[in-house]
Amino acid sequence: MDLAVRDRILASILDWAEAHGDVVAVVQTGSLARNDGDADAWSDIDLEIIVRDPVSLADDDGWIGTIADLVIVLRLEQDGWPTRLAIFEGGVKVDFTLAGRPRLQRMIDRRHLIPLYERGYRVLLDKNGIAKDLPAPSHSFPVRSLPSGGDFRRRVEEFWFEAFHVPRYLARGDLFLVKQRDWTMKELLLEMMEWHAITHGATPADVWHLGTRMQRWTDPDTWQELQRTFGRFDAEDARRAFEETTRLYGRLAREVAHTAGFRYPEAVEAKIRATFLQRP
Repeated sequence: MDLAVRDRILASILDWAEAHGDVVAVVQTGSLARNDGDADAWSDIDLEIIVRDPVSLADDDGWIGTIADLVIVLRLEQDGWPTRLAIFEGGVKVDFTLAGRPRLQRMIDRRHLIPLYERGYRVLLDKNGIAKDLPAPSHSFPVRSLPSGGDFRRRVEEFWFEAFHVPRYLARGDLFLVKQRDWTMKELLLEMMEWHAITHGATPADVWHLGTRMQRWTDPDTWQELQRTFGRFDAEDARRAFEETTRLYGRLAREVAHTAGFRYPEAVEAKIRATFLQRP
């Protein structure tokens, strides 16, 4: 990505915000606002547009196309606020959160930043001075907590419930269904990897969302085993990857259970595994 293009688009956004009468402030979050050295040429621009009427700005979002040549925009909602994820010509992606003044006012009144802001933020525009009263960021990450013993068991059982289906789909040749179940299992595997990093790391682990920077927070053995859990779109390799996935999950979950004092549902795994060998 051309950094000059990214800078020009950010400048154009600020020009638009300065001219828009309802915009109160613009706050930058994300990697470009943090001091952890993770920002690079591929980093998105993450902006919170603080506006008097976020819904109005979201309902009539043609303003995005006035900033620069727009390729596509995705319309979502996050934390109760409208979001617009825009990709501009040149490959620049901007994530807009359209929020009202209460977004900032709650943090000011409580003297406590939400985790996104605590990691780092920059005030790029503050028309009436509201953002100046925000607490300074600590540039720290929230320490993830472990589940209760009951929730741990429920998530492990969910993994084995999903695993139950895969050998049957393989036997039928339903490879797309195999991939669908496999991805649900992978999401549960990621969760267990996070819990494992929390319980077995020498220092607090920053298990950032969706496996971001995973190689930094997981242990080398798990990282290597993970490489073998993804398979091709054929039955033989899908079965191999499935077996590696269940093996890795079982190891991690047992180690988490041992460290955290949870009970691992051995009988559930054993009975589900027994069905893998069943034939019609």
